[in-house]
Amino acid sequence: MGMQETPPRAQTTGPAPSSAGAIAQLCAQICAEKGVQHFIISPGSRSAPLTIALSRHPQIACRIVYDERSAAYVALGMAQQLGQPVGLLCTSGTATLNYGPAVTEAFYQQIPLLVFTADRPPEWIDQQDNQAIHQTGLYEPHCRGSYELPVEFNHPDARWFATRILAQAIDHCQAPTPGPVHINVPLREPLYTPVTEQPAPPIIQTMAHHFQLTEPAWTELISLWQRARRKLIIGGMHAANPTLQASLRALSADPTVAVIGDITANLYPDGTQLYHSDMILGTRNAAMIEQLQPDLVITFGGQYISKYLRGLLRLHPPRAQWHLQLEGNPVDTLQCLTHVIPMRPVDFFPALQQRIQPSSRGDYGAFWQALEEQTAAKLTKFLQTAPFGEFQAVQQVMQALPADSHLQIGNSMPIRYANFIGHIPGRALAQINANRGTSGIDGTVSTTVGAALASSALTTLITGDLAFFYDRNGLWQPDLPKNLRVVILNNHGGGIFQIIDGPNQLAPDELRTYFLTPQPLTARRTAEDHQCDYYFVDKRTDLTAALADFFAPRARAAILEIETDMQINTQVFEQFRALVAE
Repeated sequence: MGMQETPPRAQTTGPAPSSAGAIAQLCAQICAEKGVQHFIISPGSRSAPLTIALSRHPQIACRIVYDERSAAYVALGMAQQLGQPVGLLCTSGTATLNYGPAVTEAFYQQIPLLVFTADRPPEWIDQQDNQAIHQTGLYEPHCRGSYELPVEFNHPDARWFATRILAQAIDHCQAPTPGPVHINVPLREPLYTPVTEQPAPPIIQTMAHHFQLTEPAWTELISLWQRARRKLIIGGMHAANPTLQASLRALSADPTVAVIGDITANLYPDGTQLYHSDMILGTRNAAMIEQLQPDLVITFGGQYISKYLRGLLRLHPPRAQWHLQLEGNPVDTLQCLTHVIPMRPVDFFPALQQRIQPSSRGDYGAFWQALEEQTAAKLTKFLQTAPFGEFQAVQQVMQALPADSHLQIGNSMPIRYANFIGHIPGRALAQINANRGTSGIDGTVSTTVGAALASSALTTLITGDLAFFYDRNGLWQPDLPKNLRVVILNNHGGGIFQIIDGPNQLAPDELRTYFLTPQPLTARRTAEDHQCDYYFVDKRTDLTAALADFFAPRARAAILEIETDMQINTQVFEQFRALVAE
């Protein structure tokens, strides 16, 4: 028997013509009622009913970003700053796959993204229909939850079911641990049929709750705390929080306590005055390492930038390590974990502070403070005398940043430079962020655009050239926020591979061809294309002169390109590593 031809697609009859519009309208209603106020939308046909419903809702602000990969990072940047879910919407097919990198970053950075993907009806998957791929569970395992709405609203239970799914998904996006949630929405044609507004069924509201410890658990922890003579509190990637900062500062008054953190922990200067822990931990002095080794380590937040931190504590572990995390597999980055504490840092540290008796004797905190003063002086002298390059440029930019502004830092070398520099006295920033969830370079520009859209504060990105050119579609938007500033460190290639151990030992031709990937690009035409003010410098004095004007209020976004020599950058950093080892 021969294969039968696929029959023509049947015309929809009965209540089906309004199904797509009714589903879309319900999505907009529930999102608005649950407080989702912002959506980033990429144009498409299958998603048209959702686009229309969201854009017409008076409580939802929609923004068009054409490139789905950039759109997802823009939403991530907004949610990162707002601390609340931001919605994403795209059409079906491969468009949905472009959300993947940002969804993964949001998962590891614990940022609430509400991802809507329009889809074909299930019977047309794998039938050679246009833009039809497998979208159910598309972002697993890198999302907090995956949901799919019913195709039809013929029965009242379908509307009740969809309402329940939407409410559950939005709640799941925020608690107990924030992160991305995927809602796949199969839509049957016709897509543009008008629909009569209907009230949504009752929406389930999940009340906020916080994890707490039992009194016996506190008794055990306090006993361990009191016995430890050297206590090191370490902050990983974490949003700025004044209550947390005040509590950590109070705890560090205990002479047996030192508080350190990566630059993305947002602890400087109110949470700790140990700004150069990354340099301090890089020492190879055996006597100093012995004095630095803690008895008790308490960690919180996300990933650590400092490789020196991981290396030292893995080789010289404490007797105990407590890690604060609400749920999930225990995070044992330092390979010395003994206790998982299911509390938020902003709840745990004030509670700890109230229960402990501060020590009257000890020199651990004072030892760290003495090293901090020595290290800060050595770094300042080093950067003043070294040849001009990326390291000095990052310091100059950070010195010029207006107080209370926001800073985004690109991966590879920019985040390493910034973490070594730590904090500029008198330049307390409101928030410092980096896409360190997965440490990729693929969405730095777009994330910063999103962050600038979410705040009226000046928002600056410091990034390398490859990351900028890879993501310059982040600037391809109807109008860029005028508080956006982009600083590009252009050494015309992947300079980090001349610095990190491994690639720097390859044959020169092999290193240049497959790792350094030299490129001749500049950002001048990109700035012109996207109507950004443009600055170019390649000298220390020119950079000093340009920065004041670059950061001044202006009518449109601005780009500052700093051109440096890759070989000089490598030599300076090698000299710096030798200084750290001392």
